[in-house]
Amino acid sequence: MSNLSSRLEEWKAPQKDVSICLDPELLEAREAVLRSTPRRQDVQDDRMVTPAPSEEDQQRLAEVERQIQDASITLRIHGVDRVTYNKWLLACPPRKGVDAVGFNSTTFYMHAAKNSAVYVDEDGAEHEISPEEWTTIDKRLSDGEHDRIAKAVTHVNRAVGLVDVSFFGNASEMTRDSFGISASRETSGSPRVASGAGNQKKSTSKTQTAKGDASSE
Repeated sequence: MSNLSSRLEEWKAPQKDVSICLDPELLEAREAVLRSTPRRQDVQDDRMVTPAPSEEDQQRLAEVERQIQDASITLRIHGVDRVTYNKWLLACPPRKGVDAVGFNSTTFYMHAAKNSAVYVDEDGAEHEISPEEWTTIDKRLSDGEHDRIAKAVTHVNRAVGLVDVSFFGNASEMTRDSFGISASRETSGSPRVASGAGNQKKSTSKTQTAKGDASSE
């Protein structure tokens, strides 16, 4: 009897955290600190290298980042099975003449998040998010924050699953052509050549044929 059943119990759903700062002014403050802080350039000519950030600049940046962390909440998006994911897509049909994709992109990602995300507190504990809390979150989200949630939903339900595990396991048997495309060493030749199709015989000139006939006589 195989151990497949016990192995399947180890199957974990992917997850991705999305942090949202409740005080956007702190994000602007961090950008201001970064702009005013000289950063070392990764160049070969030492004469063009700007000085490294001073200890004072590093402390200013660390303080702003601490404030951002204190003023932020974290939503953890969990991946789900494909049947559930596709039910969500069907629940958000595309708007005629508006959505080029097969679903309503303005409602789908929040619908997915509401059904799969939890709030992670300062101690790392997960908590369910109430409908009232989701209403507030959905109302206050900026377009950029919504975009990051959308990317997280896509990441845990699509991107992670598209990674081909066998590529890593067979890395020693793979090679790459000049375009970076992986190909097996044994099958790197053209299928047409391998099958023998298109292999034409060398043409024999009339002169060579004539010489051959003369020598045979």
